[in-house]
Amino acid sequence: MLTPEVTYAGLLVVQTLHLLHHRLSKRHISFVEVAASVALLVPLQGFMPSTALMALHSALIAVQVAGSLWINKLSPRWGESA
Repeated sequence: MLTPEVTYAGLLVVQTLHLLHHRLSKRHISFVEVAASVALLVPLQGFMPSTALMALHSALIAVQVAGSLWINKLSPRWGESA
């Protein structure tokens, strides 16, 4: 069953792997990586309804997985001008 703790852990794992992928492929990070990091700072109890927090975590997981799949198209290489 999905809980805020489970989606939090999922986002933490996906965020870590996604940032590692950026590092290994020498690609710049974007606003989504920053937004996911900020979402990980939101307390699991009391600040937001649990369904909203789980939806936020799930959406960011989906965006980061898609970003990893299309990293060559979406993110410029280090040393290239934008």
